[in-house]
Amino acid sequence: MVIKGAMVCDANGEQRGDIRIKEGKIIKVERSILPRANEEVLEVQGLVLMPSAIDLNVRVQDSIFTKENLLKLSAKASAGGIGLAVLMPDCKPLLNTETGIELLNALKSDFKANIVGVVGSRGEELQQGKYTLAPLSILHKKGAVGIYSQSSEDGNLLRRACEFASMLNIPMFFNCEDSSLSANGVMNDGRLSARLGLPSIPALSETKEVAMVSEIVCFMQVRAIFNTIATNRSIEILQEAKKRNSSIFIQTSIHHLLLTEDLCNNYNTAAKIKPPLKSESTRIKLIKAVKNLEIDLITALQSEKSLAQKDLAFEEAAFGVDMIEYFLPMCYSLFVKSEGMTLKEMSKILSLNPAKALGMDSHKGLIKEGYDADLLLFDTKQTQIIDNPNSPFCDWIFNGKVKQLFVNGKAV
Repeated sequence: MVIKGAMVCDANGEQRGDIRIKEGKIIKVERSILPRANEEVLEVQGLVLMPSAIDLNVRVQDSIFTKENLLKLSAKASAGGIGLAVLMPDCKPLLNTETGIELLNALKSDFKANIVGVVGSRGEELQQGKYTLAPLSILHKKGAVGIYSQSSEDGNLLRRACEFASMLNIPMFFNCEDSSLSANGVMNDGRLSARLGLPSIPALSETKEVAMVSEIVCFMQVRAIFNTIATNRSIEILQEAKKRNSSIFIQTSIHHLLLTEDLCNNYNTAAKIKPPLKSESTRIKLIKAVKNLEIDLITALQSEKSLAQKDLAFEEAAFGVDMIEYFLPMCYSLFVKSEGMTLKEMSKILSLNPAKALGMDSHKGLIKEGYDADLLLFDTKQTQIIDNPNSPFCDWIFNGKVKQLFVNGKAV
């Protein structure tokens, strides 16, 4: 197949051109390609052709690990321009068994966007608060692409998990939170939480854990992804750590770059996400960190919750947000339309950097000969209005629309 007439854009630049795809790979990228006899041709003048996005932090609906929820997540991710989504293991049942990884493998042909899993480092419980290490080598052979740990995990278990990650050449995914500090908190610690009378989550619950884990990953020299960082101090700590370990990747969510804690006013549970939404001053600093390339990764932070779990009193409602099908338009509207970033810079954050974090940048994340044909066609001229009253973005207008996603060269 030949895709003709697009503005071809990746982390290396933008140019008008054509590409040829064969057997799931990009085999030619040129200014103009002459189609062969009987070769399928797709004319896409006026559209942008980019590598599909890679999201390293998604969850299934209500955190229930079933075939139906996986297929639903895959369809929504593909609509948002995501070709590869990495599922976190903190679901029910936990994704730290061979059965869980095998279910993902069995559904590969049914997925629109590919979904792969990372496995939790924690295995069977030995006694209260003490756990064995999960069978990480076996799970990696089955298809797990990384190891996930809570920062509060036993120190020796963390060290051993990092040793396995280094040996298997896969990344560690860290969720940094001191649960004793966040306790029963439901929103950001500040004047608004005090006025609403809601228990709050202090920034310290993240920053102290980031500092501790950064010491571990620097000592172990392991590739590490810090999930959904939402405080400025954490970014400062990790920027210092990067001087000692260049394989550290800082991730934040698109929601923390677009929304603030003010949305929690009137006890709006649509704004209840974790980490909690922050102040406007923090949001502006996070955007600046993205533009300065200090933040490496962006996630849709997909964690859909049913209305039965959201339509409750604020303290009782579940954390979660469901906007992954608008991921590319949200990113384009903020980074390119509002902040003046280039498509090249956006593609680096959404495609190449996550491919590097997974160790897949030799074949994913760029539009280049020999790379996987995981691509998207994007119309920058269209707009979309969010009309879902249960969305934190209700009545927002986003620029751009994903017109077509290709995974391994096949339109989905």
